[in-house]
Order: sequence, then C-alpha cells, then structure tokens
Amino acid sequence: MASQQDSNPKILMVMNGPPWSTWTMSGVSKGVCGALLQKDVLYGAISHRCRSKRHFAKPSIFYKWGEILQQFKDRIFKRTPEPWQSESSRGLAQILEKVPQSTAVIYTYVNPDYEPSTNVRRFRWIGISLLDAARHQAYGHEDMGDEALKEKYQKQHKTIHQSEGIFTHSSYGADSIARDFGYPREKIFPIGAGASLQFNREKNTDIERYRRSNILFIGRDWERKGGPLAYKAFLLLKEKIPHATFTIVGPTEQPVFGEGIIFEGFLRKHKFLEKRKLKKLYLNASLFCTPSVCETWGLVYVEAAASGLPVIGTDEWAMPDIVINGKTGVLTKERSPETLAEAMYQVLKNPSEAKKMGEAAMNYVEQVLDWPNVADRIIAAISPEFLQGRQPRWLPEDIERSSYSNS
Repeated sequence: MASQQDSNPKILMVMNGPPWSTWTMSGVSKGVCGALLQKDVLYGAISHRCRSKRHFAKPSIFYKWGEILQQFKDRIFKRTPEPWQSESSRGLAQILEKVPQSTAVIYTYVNPDYEPSTNVRRFRWIGISLLDAARHQAYGHEDMGDEALKEKYQKQHKTIHQSEGIFTHSSYGADSIARDFGYPREKIFPIGAGASLQFNREKNTDIERYRRSNILFIGRDWERKGGPLAYKAFLLLKEKIPHATFTIVGPTEQPVFGEGIIFEGFLRKHKFLEKRKLKKLYLNASLFCTPSVCETWGLVYVEAAASGLPVIGTDEWAMPDIVINGKTGVLTKERSPETLAEAMYQVLKNPSEAKKMGEAAMNYVEQVLDWPNVADRIIAAISPEFLQGRQPRWLPEDIERSSYSNS
C-alpha cells in the first residue's frame, strides 16, 4: 500500500518574483506557498528572480538576509533577470525535467509558452481578464496600444486553453476570464487570499475603538483606490458624527487636508517599526473604507477584517467575496459619497453593532479567507481526493460551488 506521503499531490509554484518574499504579490506568494508547505503538498516554489536552490522547497532561517544581499548584488552589477519565455528557457527547463510525474505546475502571473513534451499538469493563476484590465486602465495596461494588446491576448488565449484549470483571486475575476477568453467557467477556481498581516495575539474588540468613529483608508494610488470618494463620504459623515476622523495610509504626499484628517503616509510591511505602526492603526480604527476601482482582490480588506474592522465598500469587483453584506460590513449598490456616508453612519451610530460586525469579520477571515482555506481550495481543484471527501469553504460569490460546500 502506498504511503500517505506518496499519495500527496505535488504542486510546483512558478511565481513572478522570489516566492518567499513579502514583496512578491504583496505577500500573497509567501502566504500561499507557506500554506501549501504546511499541508505537505508543495514540491517547490521558484521564479526567474530566485537563483538560489537553497530556498526551493522552503525558506531557510537566513532567507531574508540572503534576499537583501541578492538585491544589493543586482544593483551593483546592474543585473535584471529576464522572465522565462517558455518551458524550454534555461532554469525553468532544468527544474521541470526533475519534477515527479504529473506534478501540478501553477504559473502565477507568468505566461511561458508550453512545451508538449513536458509531462506536467498546467494551471494558470490570473487576476482578471487582460481585456478587462485594459478597459479599466489598470495593472500595467494603461495606454497599451491595440497591437501590443492583441499580441498579448493571443498568447494568453493559447496558454489558457492549454491549461487544465485556472485560478483567480475572486469570483469576479473568474467570470471575467470565462467571458473574455471563452474558457469553461467550471474549470476556473476563485481561491481568494489571506491576510499578510496577522493579528493573532493583538485582536481588539473593545467597544471604545468603535465609539471613536475613526475611518481608515489604505491605498498607495489615491485615485484608483477610491480616495476622493471616501473623503467626500467622510465629510458628509462628519455632519452627523462631528468627532469622526479619517486616517489616510499609503500615498507619499498628503492628498487632502482639513479637520479630522490624519495622514500617516506610506508604511512598509517589511520594515519592523512601520509594520508595527500599521498594525496599531488597524487595531485603533473603527471602520475601514477603501472604495477601489477595478480591484481583483485587495489584501488590505482581509487585513482590516482580520483586525476586527467592519468594511464599507461598493458591491462590485472582488468585494462580495471579501465582505458579507450586512454581517461583516456594508456594500452599497450605488457608488456615491451619499450612499457610502449613510452606510458608515448606520454602522457607527451603534458601536455595539460595529463591534458585532468586527467580530463576525474576524471569524470570516479565519473560517474562509485565510491561507489554510486558500490552500484547501487549490488542492480541491488539483487533487480533491487528498481532502478525503471534505469540501473546502468556497468563496460566497462562486455560486455553484459555494451552494454545496458552505451549507
């Protein structure tokens, strides 16, 4: 009889940056690779920027210092590793030759041409459709010319249809890819993402935090993250709750001024003191509002929920997967300052209700959104037998799957 180890699915993550870095995918890479490693299904994690074989299966205790040294060397010698263009590219080809038979390779935000002779199972992880990103001038597709867009679309179309399955963060992203690439929706799996900041020992549901009526906004891109809309809503809220404040994190320059505005600037999660300050801002806030445009996921929303914050936003993009409307926050149908301000008021006028929502948000992160659940959704798509009949908690807007797994 084969051992449990022998029957485990083998997953090779091919990332768009160093897999164990907090920078790659804003921490998503580290979170998902770590969760797969804990579940004993990770064969390895690589990228064209990761040249050390020591960190292939897991990061060593010296990984962070090695990463800093590598970045320093790259700057000194002006080295910029070229992305892998195909599975025959040097580096990637050597690794694929050695993987166990039928290993599931997940190409995450990278798109090499496939080699028919390579005996692996191929999956792609994409945020939203390329055409969707271009329509909304987002994610590096701002002002992309028609010819460049057509060429990129054709290459993606080819590898998507050669893939066994597609992973996305959100249900919106899955619908977007199914629509624009004509790929079967049932073979697209929204898996979400957990929190890159953890609050295990620092959770705060003291009702005083909700009485302060402090609105927290986090986003580097003030415009795309909906900063102007959140600010206008805050001004309307102050007419009903005069002591309300609006804390802004992310922009390098203060975008707005006035009574109740608290500007904290750009805080980096990989810097100890800045990370500690960011955690404190989460834990001292009363409500989270970053009404983004074209948001494929958004780790800050999960972090806000994990810290005990009700989330106010609009009922679009990835938000319905992250926020349970009326339970862990409020999602408005209309994208206007008036509707957002009213949603803020309805939560904050009753601190006990805000506390209840914050507690529900923390539970939802633990039970559905965080990394072990993400890993389960990946495993269920690749080798469901490994879960021994147990269904993962699918995202709520992944209607067909969530209807039987979340009952």
